[in-house]
Amino acid sequence: MSKKVVPEYLKDKLGTGHLLGIFVISMASLLHEFTMTRILSVSLWYHFAFMIISVALLGIGVSGVALSLIPKILARPADKLLTVLSMIYAGSALLTFMISYYIPIDPFSLFTQKIQFFIIPLYYLLITIPFFFSGLVISSLLTKFSADVPRLYFFDLTGAGLACFAFVILMPFAGGNGTIVFISALGFLGAMFFSYKKHKTLFLISMVLMVFVFAFLIKKDELLQIRVTPNKIYANYIAERPDLNEFSEWNTISKVDVMKEEDPSPDGYNVYLAIIDEGNATTNIPNVRKMPPPTKPYDASNLAFIGHDSCDKVFVLGSGGGGEILVSMFHNAKKVTGVEINGILNDLISDIMAGWTGPLIKNNPKVELVTDDARSFVKRSKDKYDVIISAHTISASAVSSGAMSMVENYIMTKEAVRDYLKHLADGGTLYISRPETQLPKLITTLKEAGEELGIRNDELNYVVFKRPPTEYEVTNSYLAGVVYKKGGFDLADMMAMRNEASSLNLDIEYDPLTNQDNIYKNLITSKDIRSEIAKIPSILTPATDDKPFFDDNFRFSDVNKSTVKEVFSQDDRAILALKAKPVAQVTLIMMLAQIILVAGLLIVVPSFFIKGSEKKKVDKKFLPFFALIGLGYITIQLALIQKFTLFLGQPVYTLLTVVLSMLIFSGLGAKYSEKFSGKFKPAYIFLIIAGYIMILGLVIPPIFSALVFLSLLLRIIITVLLVAPLAFFMGMPFPKGISLIANDDSRMIGFSWAVNGFFSVLGTVLTMIFAMIFGFKLVFFIAGVYYLLAVIFITIRNKNNLVNL
Repeated sequence: MSKKVVPEYLKDKLGTGHLLGIFVISMASLLHEFTMTRILSVSLWYHFAFMIISVALLGIGVSGVALSLIPKILARPADKLLTVLSMIYAGSALLTFMISYYIPIDPFSLFTQKIQFFIIPLYYLLITIPFFFSGLVISSLLTKFSADVPRLYFFDLTGAGLACFAFVILMPFAGGNGTIVFISALGFLGAMFFSYKKHKTLFLISMVLMVFVFAFLIKKDELLQIRVTPNKIYANYIAERPDLNEFSEWNTISKVDVMKEEDPSPDGYNVYLAIIDEGNATTNIPNVRKMPPPTKPYDASNLAFIGHDSCDKVFVLGSGGGGEILVSMFHNAKKVTGVEINGILNDLISDIMAGWTGPLIKNNPKVELVTDDARSFVKRSKDKYDVIISAHTISASAVSSGAMSMVENYIMTKEAVRDYLKHLADGGTLYISRPETQLPKLITTLKEAGEELGIRNDELNYVVFKRPPTEYEVTNSYLAGVVYKKGGFDLADMMAMRNEASSLNLDIEYDPLTNQDNIYKNLITSKDIRSEIAKIPSILTPATDDKPFFDDNFRFSDVNKSTVKEVFSQDDRAILALKAKPVAQVTLIMMLAQIILVAGLLIVVPSFFIKGSEKKKVDKKFLPFFALIGLGYITIQLALIQKFTLFLGQPVYTLLTVVLSMLIFSGLGAKYSEKFSGKFKPAYIFLIIAGYIMILGLVIPPIFSALVFLSLLLRIIITVLLVAPLAFFMGMPFPKGISLIANDDSRMIGFSWAVNGFFSVLGTVLTMIFAMIFGFKLVFFIAGVYYLLAVIFITIRNKNNLVNL
């Protein structure tokens, strides 16, 4: 029997420096991904921030292809190779960010500015470069030390898990651009770990560069500028008038700027304008001098108080800059609870700008401010409220967490509205304002929620209003809404509502006295709301906790060539496109097409150039296995992030609990995969994963409903207990697959890493498409099917050794 020849590049020994190096580079790479989602939410729109997940995984995948096609890379000594690659990653993270400022990307103007067909791919390529080099570091380690993949994968995933902590700490401290500096420094630290034993010169150079990059923090806003799309009018106005910018701060879900409004307000309450993510949303911060407020604020939420001479309790979902709290105080509310998910806004109105908001918040015993998800808070509340106000709590701005930007919140699902109605006192009023295009869906949601509760829910319960469209809005008003009264409006209420609307320059589109026929009247007066919904082309079926996409009024079948062109021809009207066009569908379909094209060019085509020897052909039958576990892992991670957002409330808790638990326990699963496989057949592991996922998808809703009333600490513990066992087993398939390759053809490790990465990219898009069409219950089932198919393919691949499987 001939002795197996071990390639030179596989003779390097794994050391502590390699383990610490992969730990740091993995931390830097995932922190980089999180940070770029926030930066792109600021620079562009939250839809395009989602693309960074794909871009990051794309860069990592391409690195694996490069490693398989250019084996000379691995012929270099491990420590020197890894050091140089880490240094290039560190430098490119900072340099590509600086260069990106000079690239005038504007996706919404794709068909009106033809140069965008060149600029957008260039921008994609630029931000992919750092992830290519971080991926090259990790894939080189996996290939060179394939016998130690379980240990390497443990340090890889643990480092990625701790990126969650780093993100939560660094984002508020340094902002998006400042965090890029720390990412670069981590890259150089990784180079130091790889070089400290054998390459002292490279170690010293890396150390000097790591210290040097921190100098960028001194003038980070000048040296590391963020280009903001021209569509964001407020951001560009501040850029022209920096003297108006009074305050800027980042947290894990947003960047908030406060701009001084130069024109005095007609109601006597001058305002500062808080601008979220450079224009994704805005909220007014009123100047208040005394309590009770001497004059009526000029605000549409005054409509919520018609029929209430005074209110014992008012609940404000998304209290923002405090405008609705001011209105509540004017109407003699005895207790106002304002729940705002963005902690910066609460700090602004209660502390930082307390001199401006005066007695409105600070030391006001009638006002309680809470930083939390409003839906989670009201579900846990035992109070009944006379007035509940939800003024433009639009999910596109509310949830843009660093983890996954396409995650939706649950404030406008049918179950949420049912919770609001349950907590509404008899004769109480629910006020909800949204863009005009969303009113029909809001009405159908209220109708179905009321019917399920068995409360009176007819034409006497509703008033529909809107502000006349401005010149900028053209046809659809951005300010419209529904006022719902539990028990119904009487004649006096209706007359008072009309007078109040007139004083606020609002049009009444429907009230019980109206004679005009329109879609609102048809929906409100319908005795069979389902049949009425079926008559209308747009999707008016209420969003649910399983399909929480309230802003989605379109089907994927509605997308065609003309809608794609229309969406990407918005120029300065892009904010309207987010509400009146199928932007999410178009964006996801375009990304799916791009991924398939890129996969064809960078996986399928290169695979033909990977040749075996004369005696042995390259066996590619195992590649579907890595594709399926890539699809499965990212699918279940996205689904868990989405579902636990409702249970835990704030996105930062979801990030720290779900993502961190997934990565840490997957790392532990990888570390102990060999010992575990020795006791159980690997096929059982896949069956455990698939079964656990499918059961989890079924039991999560009742568990959350029963336990949402517990304290945050207990909810976090329950989350970890639910996620940890699944994550532990999900960490095992990848090392198992790599070990099979290493015993056969180690040249294919890099290519397998690429396939796993590419299909993770595909999974991010497919998961959102499946969730929007079918709901998240089915997404859990699909994720389980991926793992069942994976075990089938690995069995086929290993058909001559079935006893071990």
